Amino acid sequence: MNRLKRSKRVLFDKKLESTANVDNLEYLHKYKVDMELRELSPKSIYNYERDLLNWFAYLNENQFNLSVIDATEDDIEEFIYFCKMQGNNSNRLNRRISSISAFYKYMRRKRIVQEDPTEFIIRPKKGLPVVKKIFLTKEQVENIRKFLKEENNIQLTVYFELSLATMARATAISSIRWSQINYEEMIIEDVLEKEGYIVNLFFNEEEKDLLLELKKAREIAKIDCDYIFISKYHNKYNGVDANTLNEWARKIGNAIGEFELSTHDFRRSGASLRSEAGMPLEEISSLLNHKGTDVTSLYIKEDTTKKGEMYRRFKI
Repeated sequence: MNRLKRSKRVLFDKKLESTANVDNLEYLHKYKVDMELRELSPKSIYNYERDLLNWFAYLNENQFNLSVIDATEDDIEEFIYFCKMQGNNSNRLNRRISSISAFYKYMRRKRIVQEDPTEFIIRPKKGLPVVKKIFLTKEQVENIRKFLKEENNIQLTVYFELSLATMARATAISSIRWSQINYEEMIIEDVLEKEGYIVNLFFNEEEKDLLLELKKAREIAKIDCDYIFISKYHNKYNGVDANTLNEWARKIGNAIGEFELSTHDFRRSGASLRSEAGMPLEEISSLLNHKGTDVTSLYIKEDTTKKGEMYRRFKI
């Protein structure tokens, strides 16, 4: 008889739960009241609460104590993937997703949020990954550059190159303004990250030249908007949101056969390619603005070729 391997527990410091985002804890308290009114069993309520507190602890430790209102599909997938790497089996992962999804259904019913970010998360099957995580290869990056050159779309080119170079989240990329760019030091200063954190993003000469080219094109077109990435709506230019950036990413992905490509995949790919080039994990973690290397290691694609070579060197 085949039995599913027992799921390992994911342990978090209790302090992380007790110091979680105050609003998150308040929403959980109200959700527990709602579950009791609906007469869920004490065991069910306990399991939902433990799953959500585990998630809050992860948000606290690795995602700047993010509010559940601001959490995206990518943020939740990152948590689920972390649990998988810690030894959670597919049944346990599905329960975690179900717990978070049920919580968001309550939040929607109470009109606290408009959407459920878990709606399109792929539920894991036994032996399969939670979600496809795309790590672009050097060859794919070059193919994207060829495609963008043919497209002759300077804004799309800057979006791709800057996302790959800075490894910033979609929300951070969408918020960048011209006034934040320090061309001399090649830094984008005071970028708003999760939960109000302010960070600096770095770029190279290649991205600098592209930014200046885009700026010149805007001046010629007499477009007066401080945001770097813009779209026209009701005859007025304004900054785009993270959803629009992900639509742009899918357009880029379609050109190379990666139909699920997202801005977050540029973040992973930038980290992985820098690791291949020899950058230490601690430095990559710092550039990603992670609080520690545990999460950063999930952004690095395993080099199976080197692993196989090492294995064959030490025969037994």
